[in-house]
Amino acid sequence: LLITWLGTLVACQQTPDGPGGVPVPPVDRILSIGTVEGLEDTTHTQFEYFNPLKDVRITDYYDEDITHHLHVAGNVHYGKPGSYELLYTMTYGEDQLSIAREIEVVEGAIIKPPVPEQPSTREVVDAGAGSYVRGADSTIEHPVNPQHIEPHLLSRAVPSNQWWTALLVQNQGGGNGLYTNPYRAAFTNLGAELTHSGSGFVQYWNPEGYNTMAHFSLALPDLFINSTDLVSSYRTTVVDYSDTSVTVAMRNPQSLVDHMVLTYVQGSPYVHAAVANETSPNLTLAANGVSHYEFYSVGGTRITGTSHTGAGLIVRLVQKHVGYETSRPAQVGQPTYADRYFLISTPEDSTFTFSNAGHPFGLNNRISMQLNNENYFSIASINALSEAAFYHQHAYNRPLKGDVSYRVDAENSHVVTTYQNSYQSLKPGAAEQPLIQFLMPHHYQGSDLTLTNYTTRTVRGLLKVYQGAAFQTVLPFHGVIPAMPKPNDAAFSASTMRDYLQDLTTRTDLNDPMNFLNDPGPYWNSKALYPLSQGIIIADQIGEDTLKHELIGRLRFLLRDWFSYAGQTDTRYLFYNQNWGTVYYSNNDFRTATELSDHTFTHGYFVYAASVLAMYDPSFINEYGDVVEMMVRDYLHPEKQDDAFAYLRGFDAWGGHTWAHGFSTFAEGNNLESTSEALNGWLGGYLWALATDDQALKDAAIYGFVHELHHAKTYRFDYEQTIFPEPYSRYAQVAGIYWGGKYDYATWFGANPTFIYGIQWLPNGEYLSSYALDDFERARLNTIYSTYLGAKNQVVDTWFANMWSIQALLDPARAISLFDANKILQDDYPSDLAQTYYLIHGLHAFGQRNIEYGMHVHDVLAASIYQDDNGHVHALVWNPSAHPQVATFRTPDGQTIQRTIPAASLNSYRLND
Repeated sequence: LLITWLGTLVACQQTPDGPGGVPVPPVDRILSIGTVEGLEDTTHTQFEYFNPLKDVRITDYYDEDITHHLHVAGNVHYGKPGSYELLYTMTYGEDQLSIAREIEVVEGAIIKPPVPEQPSTREVVDAGAGSYVRGADSTIEHPVNPQHIEPHLLSRAVPSNQWWTALLVQNQGGGNGLYTNPYRAAFTNLGAELTHSGSGFVQYWNPEGYNTMAHFSLALPDLFINSTDLVSSYRTTVVDYSDTSVTVAMRNPQSLVDHMVLTYVQGSPYVHAAVANETSPNLTLAANGVSHYEFYSVGGTRITGTSHTGAGLIVRLVQKHVGYETSRPAQVGQPTYADRYFLISTPEDSTFTFSNAGHPFGLNNRISMQLNNENYFSIASINALSEAAFYHQHAYNRPLKGDVSYRVDAENSHVVTTYQNSYQSLKPGAAEQPLIQFLMPHHYQGSDLTLTNYTTRTVRGLLKVYQGAAFQTVLPFHGVIPAMPKPNDAAFSASTMRDYLQDLTTRTDLNDPMNFLNDPGPYWNSKALYPLSQGIIIADQIGEDTLKHELIGRLRFLLRDWFSYAGQTDTRYLFYNQNWGTVYYSNNDFRTATELSDHTFTHGYFVYAASVLAMYDPSFINEYGDVVEMMVRDYLHPEKQDDAFAYLRGFDAWGGHTWAHGFSTFAEGNNLESTSEALNGWLGGYLWALATDDQALKDAAIYGFVHELHHAKTYRFDYEQTIFPEPYSRYAQVAGIYWGGKYDYATWFGANPTFIYGIQWLPNGEYLSSYALDDFERARLNTIYSTYLGAKNQVVDTWFANMWSIQALLDPARAISLFDANKILQDDYPSDLAQTYYLIHGLHAFGQRNIEYGMHVHDVLAASIYQDDNGHVHALVWNPSAHPQVATFRTPDGQTIQRTIPAASLNSYRLND
């Protein structure tokens, strides 16, 4: 054991520093190893998968987990009794760790810890003046308990709303798609499907007279991975997961033997497999849609016999059916074809045997493998034979744990995100080659990362190979506020504004059963809180205290109704599920309970409203803050490995966005419809963090907001014009629904282009200005909006509030001229009238976003910076605290400006002469 205890201070940089590339932390960060746990020699039961990092924990000077920096050399054949040595190494700053660990695999019965007991009684929990229910509540609907997961992983809150969580609710994940970029994976009775999703094709439909389309890959599998020791009704069990990966064991019914274990890692070119019996693995090449098969050595020599011996094999699926020629309105023409190549990398002198597995034309589509006394192999898709050497030399580094962490640089107002993989070099010499991974467009666009020339194309665009176990991205945070200060332009009428607020009070009557405020569904109910919250801010800004207090009373009543349990007749309350570590509602609309769906959206509306109310009614935090904390931490919990709540539930750390569905039980994987409602969820959490001075929550909310925004610009609106293929972008500039393996020009509720675009632009608040931060983005947004208008023959037909808000980002004078209160009052959401009038006039008064100026990220202040038509730069600042605060701004030439911001205020401040 060699551990050198040297604490060092190092400056932040993009250049990797340690084995496989370890990004260097900021200048005030002490780099030293703290404690080392779980690396003792041990015995392990035969036939149970051996996870090299199970129960291993390395901490740093700050007692933070840095296990993901570990490198492991060696392999344990868990199916064969014997002694195996693993070497664990880490370089962290100037500290070095090197521990040789002996694993003794012994015969014996596999024993698993018991599954935690289920709650049997119903419990009402008081939280300040509020309360909620937990335990056993038969009066409301619930999700199934997490299952098909190792019992020791149930000791902490269980994740949901991820790309792989179908595995937690159905055996074999119900056969649903697991999309890893670049692969589609699934479990079927034929084995584990692996398909390279490819670039896909565009198909058109015309429901109800509207033109819709989808860009997706044809659902024809490429191959299936299996073991001869498994029956077709095998069970899948999640044995490990991380921020970017999941490891799945395949077992026979009523057995704990891990016959095959597959590791899926976001961005990895490989799917890694381990087996208990080295003579059992086989691949079945799909018969449908393939002309024939060809086999090659890793060196590219054609194999004509029925067997091959070596360290790998290349399989060519000749003329694989990958799509169709299509045209509007709904024509499907001739099929299209492309060759698919797969590289199988194995131990030296492995034997491959080719046979017919029931192919309808008698072709040899079964590859049986004998792994020469080892138990591992990997599969990778390659573009051509010439790429095999590169991918083969990197194939023996298996990712173990993916960690995605972030740091908010307050002074420079940006978010540094670090993607780090611990990995295992399976054979001698493998560690000489770095780990490789495919980066997605949102990782590499605008970065200075050094990438290779190896690429693959999917419906997510061009993925590029990066060599290294770690990399960093930097995204700016240009600020966001809940609403704008009072517009100071002549076109704004305070009396008109007052009338619209008065109208809002008539449309938010607590006794009106037809109002969304009284809708039993939590989504619709929470959505109606947004205009109330906006109305409070507006009334305060124009000095209408009577209206403000009336709206405060209504908002407080509605939040209190949800945030407290009033007994058996109560139909509105919150429930905490201890099995998942999640919070949902007594009403199951949109399956927020039974499928844990839409928590970011729905919770986000509630948290946004609670944050605004806390500014104008400080007693609210003391009375109901504990319940709000529970709700916000359900989707925005900043701590990993926690018992009570999952880390950032619903957020895909690799993809940089929210997933809406709790279980991802769809053939196309998980999905997300409204990016803007996801952004509003992050905004709500950010505002609550400011109101409660919670720095960890604030940083997590900023991290989520900037990544969600970057994702939306990259994939939902294709700002760089590199994602949508021409058959798609010819007709649309938005993806209405984003899936694991496709995107739709559609919504869940209709094909009207106003819905497809508009669902990305609601609710209409100041945060929408983040879509138009500079001239490039304004030009791109103008093209997007013009494309929408073109699809509607230049006529907005509904959702006027949302569309005029986008128009105001481009041309506020035009938006003011189009504004017609009657159209909004007769629309789906008439309560949006006041906030729409206020927003478009605010954009007219304060102008466009200015990102040449910036504000240091503050503990309790929020700000956005604008520049009006006269060149005046305005900082719009929200201070929800009870004390004056000093805000520090950066000028374009690097100077700083400070302004004192009064307590409990929303004001504008000039930053230039």
